[in-house]
Amino acid sequence: MKQRKSVMLALLILVLVFTVFLQACSNGNTEAEPVKDATGNKEVVSPAPDVKKPELEPYEVSIVYFGTPQKDDGLIQEKMNEYLKEKINATVALQPIASSDYKKRTELMMNTGEKMDLVFATSWLDFFGNVTRGAFLELDDLLEKHGQGIKESINPLYLEAPRLDGKLYAIPTNKEITQGKAFTFRKDIVDKYSIPVDKINTMADLDPWFELIKKSEPEMVNNYLAGGPGGFMMYETNSNYRPVGPTPGKLPMFLLDYKSLDMKVKTVLDPELLEIIKPEYELYRKYYEKGYTNADAATTTTNVADVRKQGKIWMQTTVWKPGADIELKLSDGGKYDWVSHVVEEPIVTTDLATGSMMGISRTSKDPERAMMVLNYLHTDPYLINLIVNGIEDKHYKKVGANRIEAIPESGYGQTALFWVIGNQMLNYLKPGQPDDLYESWIKFNNDATRFPLIGFVFNDTNVKNEITQLTAVVTEYKVIGTGAVPDPIKLLEERNEKLKAAGLEKVQTELQTQIDVWWAKNKK
Repeated sequence: MKQRKSVMLALLILVLVFTVFLQACSNGNTEAEPVKDATGNKEVVSPAPDVKKPELEPYEVSIVYFGTPQKDDGLIQEKMNEYLKEKINATVALQPIASSDYKKRTELMMNTGEKMDLVFATSWLDFFGNVTRGAFLELDDLLEKHGQGIKESINPLYLEAPRLDGKLYAIPTNKEITQGKAFTFRKDIVDKYSIPVDKINTMADLDPWFELIKKSEPEMVNNYLAGGPGGFMMYETNSNYRPVGPTPGKLPMFLLDYKSLDMKVKTVLDPELLEIIKPEYELYRKYYEKGYTNADAATTTTNVADVRKQGKIWMQTTVWKPGADIELKLSDGGKYDWVSHVVEEPIVTTDLATGSMMGISRTSKDPERAMMVLNYLHTDPYLINLIVNGIEDKHYKKVGANRIEAIPESGYGQTALFWVIGNQMLNYLKPGQPDDLYESWIKFNNDATRFPLIGFVFNDTNVKNEITQLTAVVTEYKVIGTGAVPDPIKLLEERNEKLKAAGLEKVQTELQTQIDVWWAKNKK
């Protein structure tokens, strides 16, 4: 009996030793198992768990963004929550706001101190004004701590632009960093009439083709305008002058020659600029009188895209990037092919580089978690495609490793959300987009000309009243640029007198003073 007990005891000791050995091997193993990444396309090494790291408390990150609410927003939110809860113990609350309401709604939320985390922001929605009013948090430390993926993937120029007094206040969407200006044509019309698009460099070059299309395609509008102010490429096609500083009433009034590097601001009252402006306004009047421009140009609020979808537009002035013609086709339902002639070299400006961003609201209860979520939106293919395109086989079909086709009327994904959030270069490609689209964007960004004042932001504190008055004058006379009024030069001179009386030169002096100070510190 004693011998049997000894054997059993020895066996028990061996089992215990073996168990401890296995646990020691498990605890001491720092090599993680290979796993598939979010797309399932390649193997990555999952980092070993950090047992010393404290567990993050649950937190809901609200994402307020520029986009039309969709039927399946709730389903997308649920899927994002499943994913992010496992990663960083976070959930999200998606808050899309339609474009027509976005500025008013978000500024009300800011003014009332409503809790927000990630907030879509842009230069054309008064981002820098909101920064001045304290709406957004500084992000340099947060980016360094929780945004390394963003820093590794985004063009450094993007992180120079959203700064005020040297401090970073937003993270731009990773997409094309700039845009050129172009004349864009419907390809079937170009082919039908053998229109030499590469020789059309100014609005004046369009005259004979407008005449031909008016006679041959009378249902089309040659030069569609909606309420002014007109002159979209007036300076770009005739000079090196580019807008800088405030644009009261969305009309450039302060410009400088970006190739001269003397940084001297001129206004629309300057004789050199008037030599550009007057012939252009006379040309618009000529086009209106000939019937090339729509008769309701001064009053209509119908967007050019709506008219284009009706098949009534064959030419329009556009901003351009690689793939822009395909995007135009997709936005119109794929009915027509488009071809562009770029007439302005791409220039990286503060306004363009801050055209689509995410800031973190000062009312966020956990800015660190908000930055973690933003970092995932910039680095994780699964997450960004989930919020942009929806769920595979419900909202889209995979037709290639990185290519999809949308499922019509699926309840999600048929919007322009791709340029609003995260890293567009991780988005699945759509029909017609070339395989090397994102590579071409990277080259486009790297080759773009840097505007000398990128990062400069005008502080209008000392001239707010003058800018308000200038805006009122521009609004009163914006119809000049449509060609819909007789004697545009007489009206232009009348407007300019009112601009002068409203304080145009005072704003010019303030702008020049600030540029001189900034240029002395930042000249590169």
